[in-house]
Amino acid sequence: MLMPLLTLLSAAPAVTPAATATAANLPVRVWFNSDGAYTFGDRAKVYARAAEDGYLVALHVDPHGRVRVLFPLDPADPQQVRAGKKVELKGRGNREAFVVDDTSGQGTVLTAFSKTPFRLDSFEKNGRWDHDALSGKAVADDPEAGLVDIVQQMEAPGDHFDYDVATYVVSTPRYARVYPRPWPGWWGYGYGPNVGPGFWYGPGHYYRPFGWRRF
Repeated sequence: MLMPLLTLLSAAPAVTPAATATAANLPVRVWFNSDGAYTFGDRAKVYARAAEDGYLVALHVDPHGRVRVLFPLDPADPQQVRAGKKVELKGRGNREAFVVDDTSGQGTVLTAFSKTPFRLDSFEKNGRWDHDALSGKAVADDPEAGLVDIVQQMEAPGDHFDYDVATYVVSTPRYARVYPRPWPGWWGYGYGPNVGPGFWYGPGHYYRPFGWRRF
């Protein structure tokens, strides 16, 4: 029994360093903190890295299909990135990339890399991003394909870009304890989606010291 097992092990292909370094060799990468697992109110950090010097655009579509540009922050801002340098895609005020304002669903971030600058004027309005031009039903129906289509419109004629996509998941946090009450309904103490500690007094109703909230 031992010899056949040794024979099989010796015949198995060895894992080479090149196979384990695949992610590091990609033209461009994007990833999240917390493995992309968020709840309502979380501040999401987004990171990107390009294998060569060049130019980067990062687009975010939330679970509702709304598109925002994470990088560059404004159309006139620099697009340049350096080879191998990890970049955190910051929001305004040097804050995290975005705050999760959904209670469930899946969002997508696409980073596109090119050796030449992207042309962003079609999606610019008064020096800021034109969110109406960015969003649309196609993106909501198929986020990756929709975002790729946007980048293709930013691409200079005859140029080429590479891209990477990462998705995150938003889940509703579970509540703490629930206690029965002597009349119909129930009450308990727990945490609602980003509303802090308080008391449940019936299905869909939540009391907190500074107000009421109904879901």
